[in-house]
Amino acid sequence: MADGRIDTTSTPVASRWEVGSNFALHRTTPDRTAVPAPAAPPYGELFGSGRQALRALVGFGRREYGWTALHLPTYYCDEVVEAVADVLPVRRYPAGPTGGAPPVAGPGEVVLLVSYFGEPPVVPAPAGATLVVDATHDPRAPWLPGFGADYVFASLRKTMPLPDGGGLWSLTGRPLPAAGPPSARHLAVVDRVLAAMSLKAAYLAGAPLDKQRYLARYAAAEELLHRPVNGIIGISGISEFSRETLHALPVDRLRDRRIENAALLAADLAGVPGLKVRAHPLGVVLECASPERRETLRRGLIERSVYPAVLWRLAADPASAASDPAGAAADSAGSDPAAPDAVDEHVDYSRRMLFLHTDHRWGGSDMARVAELVRALHPDHGHPDHVHPDDDGHPDHGQPDDDGETGTLPGTGSSSPATPPTDGPVLVPRGETC
Repeated sequence: MADGRIDTTSTPVASRWEVGSNFALHRTTPDRTAVPAPAAPPYGELFGSGRQALRALVGFGRREYGWTALHLPTYYCDEVVEAVADVLPVRRYPAGPTGGAPPVAGPGEVVLLVSYFGEPPVVPAPAGATLVVDATHDPRAPWLPGFGADYVFASLRKTMPLPDGGGLWSLTGRPLPAAGPPSARHLAVVDRVLAAMSLKAAYLAGAPLDKQRYLARYAAAEELLHRPVNGIIGISGISEFSRETLHALPVDRLRDRRIENAALLAADLAGVPGLKVRAHPLGVVLECASPERRETLRRGLIERSVYPAVLWRLAADPASAASDPAGAAADSAGSDPAAPDAVDEHVDYSRRMLFLHTDHRWGGSDMARVAELVRALHPDHGHPDHVHPDDDGHPDHGQPDDDGETGTLPGTGSSSPATPPTDGPVLVPRGETC
């Protein structure tokens, strides 16, 4: 396809150009020169989402192996922590994209390491502990097979145009919990997501649709996907749609395009004063000099139809976000509270960082346009006027892992109602991490 894009969606009309946000419904076109997609992608058991995959694994380990605690880094999505905190006591260790230290894990305890933005984990694996890696940001990372993790899980819908899906596999051949068939409740959620993806594809192609129609459906589906029923977070198998689509998608070509675009965008942004720019397998991460400069840039990009993500908005005390209800985590031998200085460093980073999407939906000219906007909007290049929502007045939902702040209103984690308001922006829920 022209300009290096891989044609999995309808080409957007010029007036509806955008970068970022949720995937539209994909359209696979024949490519006789490409290597066929693998017949069975190596994602082991396929669950409804990454969070469900992790929850299933933690419950399985508690029952089958007597796992007693789960160590999670302080720089991590709060919703993922909440999804497992009622299954095992959660203990936090100080680690994030900028570094950290491995936890001291006792017998029967499990350590989760995160591949931030698709890079290998920044802290070494503690000896003797059962090791789980969150590979959501690059499920096809070539370093994964040699890393030595006991288990790997990933939210597949963060890097692929799927309405649902979380993979769980073992690189050491360990038994896995069975995902089972999709539940009726989960399929109802997938139907909503597919409707939103279809409407977005039509909108981008120029159909006379109000953007809020698909934004509200995305938001409602996201909220329903992980809403507890009778106080319990459900676990489902993946939908048949996503299972079959995984076999048809050229997943490695999609990954290659994402990495190539990230390199182009980072190169175009080199040398901007006061802005650190890093290309990663997931996309490009900007690190601004202050939270205020980050907000100026973020709001300006949204106004111009570039929808960045914040990965992730952290609480001031992430060590207390979820824990053993009885407080045992703080008192157990071999478990230390997260170091305050490291936590403060990670909170500061989360307030200054911004993630720019570079996936297969775009090509070189799109990356050049984004770079031009970033250069023009960065505070060291002047002080733009107060900005507003994007051109049609409706903020979009940052994908893959936004915190609900992609509009002009502060992120609260609230979801928009199933029936959107008649005017004003739509709040969308925080995107899941895994």
